[in-house]
Amino acid sequence: MKRFFFLIIILLVTPNASNVLAEPQKDILDIASGAVLLSSSSQYSQTWASLLLLDGTTSTGWCSAEGKAFPNTFIIELSQQYKLNEFVIDNTNTQEGGNPGISARKFILYGSIASYQDGYKKIFEGEAEKGKRKVFSFKTPTQAQWLKFTVQSNWGDAKYTEIMELEAYGDNVNKTDTAKKVDGVYHTNYNLFQLKQQGNKVQGCYDHDNGKLSGTTNGRVIRFQWAEDGPQVGTAIMVLNSDRSFLNGLWYENGSYRGLWYGNLVTDGRKPRCKVQNIDDTLGESLDNTGRAILYGIYFEIDSATLKPESTETLHQVFKTIKTKPSLKLTIEGHTDAQGSDQHNQTLSQERAQSVLDWLIKNGIDPARLSAKGYGESRPVADNSRPDGRALNRRVEVSVPK
Repeated sequence: MKRFFFLIIILLVTPNASNVLAEPQKDILDIASGAVLLSSSSQYSQTWASLLLLDGTTSTGWCSAEGKAFPNTFIIELSQQYKLNEFVIDNTNTQEGGNPGISARKFILYGSIASYQDGYKKIFEGEAEKGKRKVFSFKTPTQAQWLKFTVQSNWGDAKYTEIMELEAYGDNVNKTDTAKKVDGVYHTNYNLFQLKQQGNKVQGCYDHDNGKLSGTTNGRVIRFQWAEDGPQVGTAIMVLNSDRSFLNGLWYENGSYRGLWYGNLVTDGRKPRCKVQNIDDTLGESLDNTGRAILYGIYFEIDSATLKPESTETLHQVFKTIKTKPSLKLTIEGHTDAQGSDQHNQTLSQERAQSVLDWLIKNGIDPARLSAKGYGESRPVADNSRPDGRALNRRVEVSVPK
């Protein structure tokens, strides 16, 4: 993984019209929903990792370590307390063809509202289906923020057990995010990694090929663009658990999923060699260096081009950059995920780019310095088959016209 920093403004785009009419209930065990895997008893490899139980797709999943088919236990933190009413084990695409009986079978699910360490009570005990998805509905909704999921058996394979995806559904209880500010140093699989937060904006760096990152957070989920010497550039989504001790995430390059990104909070005073850039300087610097910028932090009403109030901080950053560069001209480019019709996505992306342009003009930017262009779903920066990838693809980019 190599990268060099450039910016493209990512403005989070909410679901498309055709989505909204038939929008499914949110899977609260997705990384994109703020779920964090805190521990697992075994996994086969980074490509068959426990974290892939939470990536929203059955194209990747978990396999136990050889000879540790069961029991296996996973502890997962939800973004907040929920009243759970459904749990799903999806064994679709397990390797039953080459390893008959490899799918998980009997399991027990526990929940806690106390902590990830204690307070667990049994929620459900059941049997998953071989090679298929199965939904387990609870007679009485059960309140939990931490889940302990134990696989007790499989369908016959002596060496391995696999599951491709876990899902959970329910109603949030407290309506607030439990995470604190994301500032900190983390020891990750890409070396020491530092984050600094200002408002909803996040800036960071890490000790791998002069790595830099820039994005936004809601206090738990962090969406950002990374860049390393090379140059190489991509996007990533990471989730911070409630006590700020652990990060889970996935990273993308050239629109494709490339791997896991995770780490633990450093508590012994270590600091990375890299230096975090000043948050206020990153947009202008990126436009100077590459002619592009990604920013997360502009939000719209569902299936609408109406800007939400929480977009103001990022919009003012764009405004300030334009004002300090009198000769700068920008094209604002709208982008969506691949859900919904091509035509609707094209129209929505154009309208949202235009809304940003209109805000800038209303606040004093010369219209001659701005243009808007919608690209719909045609230029993904992540995998549209994954919920986290779709969240990264819903965006607006800003570029300097050539």
